Amino acid sequence: MSEQSEAVAPIIGIDLGTTNSLVAVCDAAGPRVLGGVASALMPSVVRYEIDGAITVGSQAKAGAMEFADRTIASSKRYIGRTQVEMQAFAIAQGVRLCEGPRGLAAFEVDGRCVLPQEVSAAVLRALRLRAEAELGMPITRAVITVPAYFDDAQRQATRDAARLAGLSVARLVHEPTAASLAYGLGRGAQVGEKVVIYDLGGGTFDCTLLEIVPKDAELETDCFQVLATSGDTALGGDDIDRAIAAHWIEGSAIPQPADRARLLELAQRAKCALASAESVVEQILLGGEIVSLSLSRAELETITAPFIARTLACCRRVLADAALTTDAIARIVLVGGSTRLASVRREVAKLFGKEPYLALDPDRVVALGAAIQGAILAGNRRDLLLLDVLPLSLGLETVGGATAKLLMRNTPIPARAAEKFSTSIDGQTSVKLHVVQGEREFIEHCRSLATFHLTGLPPMPAGIPQLEVEFLVDQNGVLSVYAIERRSGAAASVQIVPSYGLTEVEVDRMEADSITYARSDMHRHRVTDLTVHSRLDIKWITDALGRVRAELDPSYVADLEQQLVALARLCNDAERDPAAIDADLFSRLKQALDTSSVRVHEVAIAHSIRGSSIV
Repeated sequence: MSEQSEAVAPIIGIDLGTTNSLVAVCDAAGPRVLGGVASALMPSVVRYEIDGAITVGSQAKAGAMEFADRTIASSKRYIGRTQVEMQAFAIAQGVRLCEGPRGLAAFEVDGRCVLPQEVSAAVLRALRLRAEAELGMPITRAVITVPAYFDDAQRQATRDAARLAGLSVARLVHEPTAASLAYGLGRGAQVGEKVVIYDLGGGTFDCTLLEIVPKDAELETDCFQVLATSGDTALGGDDIDRAIAAHWIEGSAIPQPADRARLLELAQRAKCALASAESVVEQILLGGEIVSLSLSRAELETITAPFIARTLACCRRVLADAALTTDAIARIVLVGGSTRLASVRREVAKLFGKEPYLALDPDRVVALGAAIQGAILAGNRRDLLLLDVLPLSLGLETVGGATAKLLMRNTPIPARAAEKFSTSIDGQTSVKLHVVQGEREFIEHCRSLATFHLTGLPPMPAGIPQLEVEFLVDQNGVLSVYAIERRSGAAASVQIVPSYGLTEVEVDRMEADSITYARSDMHRHRVTDLTVHSRLDIKWITDALGRVRAELDPSYVADLEQQLVALARLCNDAERDPAAIDADLFSRLKQALDTSSVRVHEVAIAHSIRGSSIV
């Protein structure tokens, strides 16, 4: 290829899906999916051959039953997760699950562990080659979509997969927000209009609430601003398929990988067939004999009911986060192949009181949106702007195990926040910075992301160092943390790349607990802060009193010492049982001591000035 053709190579859009993946491009003719009408969907299935070759897509899926111990499907569900937390999903694979580096989930093929990002890389490489063949030029950059609730580990693993596939990630975009670009929600929509993207795919679910905001006067763009998002990274069509299989076998063990793969394949086929039929009958060879398996539409709706209920709970959470009711929603857009289920569409319509919007193929809309975002980044589209948000709050551990949140959930990204801190111990020359993610007030209830140290501090009294910590989340949702001590100039930084991600149980627990324990957490946080600051006050007042006691009225000194003893006793009680402390009384005692100690500080300052010389 010539240098000129390389220079004008587009940034392609890729929907790296759990069940199927697509690649699209947006040029002068508009966005379109590559691969033709019939074969655009590439199954996210990879087979590792005995000779080392790799087969991807439809051919790998067609031979999944024959080569069950070499075929990996739905690897996206495992990306960035540990082997322990994914063990429950192992039944869906014919390939045995093994423990990879740092405890990550991996697949055992020919005696080696294949990481999920290697599997995803094979799919991405096949999509890149498809785009190169159809566009007639090398492709090196891509916009890749991820579920809104993918955390830092899962995002980083996706970027790693792209790099292995020979692609540079121009942007990671949330799947629901990419879908909004494809639907062109800004065109003809009213400013202030609220739109819900309900995205139920093969392995993940996301609900995102967007608002059409006024055109940017300078850029002349339509803006889609994400107001709130919620989701489940382990909820989708795969779960329904497993539930159907469990319904058929009623707890019987299916030991052979080939039998498991065949059963899940039939479950998926029956589920799709029931979109137009009242019942289906499938036959399967199990244990050497042919078994007939039947499923009616009524049975399917019973099976899917709990999964749909979980998605609707996410929708309600999004509305609550944005302080809106269903009446405020102008449109509900369905995305993902699993939204073809009649029960999904019916229940979504019932919740929001209006029929969903079905203008585009739900399987293709995310890839089209990614292609449009690619065109925007390449400078070929200037009529759209997308503002995304953080799915969970980010903060630092403070003294007493409390959490200081710097960036709150649903903050638009890219985002930046800075906060000033100090030390709590005299003479500290190093400070440990512990970065956490979650909604609770104490780090024991949040997820640890990273720990690093700011070293080289000159020894100073507690409370004197001026530590400034800055959080920066880029457009891909990747967090970087910077810390500096202003007096000495000592600095440190870290980019958060944790070894594994959140499970859907952890996400649900974080959000539910943040509501359930909001009052007790805030009380405990307030008491902890009062304890930390009171102990510093006690130290400073006691030190100053020791220097100037002789210059003060004895009755004043006696009263002040009584207050110091009372506050110190309350601090000890607070550390033993913060829930039993009256925070308002604690605050009043601290304020009274602060007021009473003013005379001590005045005399101490005057004493210091008298003892100083000015040259």
